Amino acid sequence: MPTLMLSHCCRSNRSPAWLLVLLACVAALHATPSLVAQDAGTPSEPADPLSIKLLEMDLTATAKLYARHDLDDDGTLSKSEYERLKWTSEDIRPFDLNRSGNLQSVEVTLKLAAERERAGIVQMDAILADRYTKRYDSNRDGKLQLKELENNTFSDQIESYDRNSDDELSPDELIRGLAFERKFRDELGVKGCDQGGAMALINQGDANGDRQLAGDELERVGLDSATMKFDRNDNESLSVSELAEYLADRRMRMGMTPADQLLARNVIRRSDPDGDGLVPANLFHQADPDPDLGSPDENGDRLLSLLEIETYLAKQRKLLGFDDESANRASILIARNDSNGDRKLSKSELTASGADRDSPLSPQKLSLIDQDGDAEVDMKELARFIQKTKRP
Repeated sequence: MPTLMLSHCCRSNRSPAWLLVLLACVAALHATPSLVAQDAGTPSEPADPLSIKLLEMDLTATAKLYARHDLDDDGTLSKSEYERLKWTSEDIRPFDLNRSGNLQSVEVTLKLAAERERAGIVQMDAILADRYTKRYDSNRDGKLQLKELENNTFSDQIESYDRNSDDELSPDELIRGLAFERKFRDELGVKGCDQGGAMALINQGDANGDRQLAGDELERVGLDSATMKFDRNDNESLSVSELAEYLADRRMRMGMTPADQLLARNVIRRSDPDGDGLVPANLFHQADPDPDLGSPDENGDRLLSLLEIETYLAKQRKLLGFDDESANRASILIARNDSNGDRKLSKSELTASGADRDSPLSPQKLSLIDQDGDAEVDMKELARFIQKTKRP
């Protein structure tokens, strides 16, 4: 989902009216007070309200809040109305940009977005929370009872989401739990592709319905006993989170990026009608095949397994010398500065970019980046240079 950066949106001739009003309000201010956000009594870094990235979920949350608390339907939350939310004058001061003592819609959106950022919640958390509520909320009360989630496929830590121990998850508890678990997985290097892959393995191999894999179930999905080293709780089976950790570890050891892993799975998913995990070798095509990589069909049986495709993509990734993040950054920089549309950057285009000596677009770096000696920088060359000069 797109994010909105206020400082940029307000410059657009197509900006929504409420953003133009916000710009006018800000222009009238001599200084914007910083926000010291707190969560469970822990102060965070001061935040400038105009640096907050607005997400679609912030606008949705504002609309819902106004529907319940804008009692006179005047489009403003007065002091008596926002006090119903247990907001104090001190709470709203950083967001009361026109110093009216009330909150306009955009000011409420900024406050809700600041609280969301402080909790580390992103748009995907909201999407998943909505998806899981629709799937598991059998009595349609807008909450998820823990008994409704006994056979959930998205987390084996679901009880920890229940902050007030009432055996049900409110929308806030669900989204905060999903955000916390996502951040924890990120620390372990687990990405969305690993979590999705773990769920797919559970769905494929779980014969007894306990949402875990053990013994013959592991063999059923092509995993051996060595995978059990990821059995963190020593219950002799692998949960969704443990399988996701295994897949992340395997991906990183092979040198694949999440995009590589998803590509390999999609080839199997789209071209394996009989479900045996093998696809005809001629269905796997790469845009720039390299003879040094050899054929992905290592055993010459004209069929490709998931492991063969992943192995080939891992070798290709090593040859490329850059990851998805560096490739994306290189593509953006070239698109931004490629004045003649040839998808390369010449020395004159590098100079015209105005980049300083520390930038990968610095004309002084041309000889370091230009690997084929054509006096131009293409996407792959720039991506390799960005990857090589990344800060640890």
